[in-house]
Amino acid sequence: MIRRMWGRLTREEGESFVEFAVVLILIAIVVLAILLILGDDLRLFLNDLLLTWFPPR
Repeated sequence: MIRRMWGRLTREEGESFVEFAVVLILIAIVVLAILLILGDDLRLFLNDLLLTWFPPR
């Protein structure tokens, strides 16, 4: 019984999930910061690009 409890305490499966979640949160924060900084320029660029690819009829 003690070995089973010790095995549950020393497992590292949960840590990998937490590390994965932390990396995803950091990536989301970086993407959000980039969108806030380049928001209008990025919108204008995408608009010009889409108008070039799909001109109005």
